[in-house]
Amino acid sequence: MGSRKVKVVRYSERASYDRDELMKLLSRNFICHVGFIDGGEPYVIPMLYVNDDQYVYMHGSPDSRLIRIIGSGLPIVIAITEVHGIVLASNLYNNSINYESAIIYGRGSFVDDPSEKLRVFQLMMDRLVPGRLDDTELPSIEELNSVAVVRVSIEDFAIKRREGGPTISGDSHWEGVVPIVISYGTPMSTNNKPIPKYLTDLIAQRKPT
Repeated sequence: MGSRKVKVVRYSERASYDRDELMKLLSRNFICHVGFIDGGEPYVIPMLYVNDDQYVYMHGSPDSRLIRIIGSGLPIVIAITEVHGIVLASNLYNNSINYESAIIYGRGSFVDDPSEKLRVFQLMMDRLVPGRLDDTELPSIEELNSVAVVRVSIEDFAIKRREGGPTISGDSHWEGVVPIVISYGTPMSTNNKPIPKYLTDLIAQRKPT
């Protein structure tokens, strides 16, 4: 569980502080939004990420402001959001969205060991396209050293979700939920190679239902 320093106040019955649930949410996604303060001004930047049980990892240019701030150890907040459906009620006021989201608080540090950097990139590739690791070239030491990898410790977190239909229903108009799903289209080759099986498998797993 989280330390409960972070607590959902509004609709607290929708909250969870279960770490296993957080890991499941993180493992289904790969885009997060990172919030930080720099020079007294707030910023939020979308980033590609991957995670293990302890850390959220990101990478970028060593000259990137965000990467430098994360690596410096300053407090960082990370947001993850899944949108599951549009909730339509008879009254415009009662429309809503079904979702699951998490807010994570932690502090960052640089990953300097090239072998650990490689592990992070392998985790990321396996998250994006399972099976691709057996069909790609690995980066050289020089390439690994040219990229900054940072990690943020998962020190505290809160999950919040909404499920179901309208909380106030009526019968004057159509009501219900329009599901939202993520799917993949047909891969477009840039070198005329045949589509590998791991890509057809990926497409099959993410077909709209």
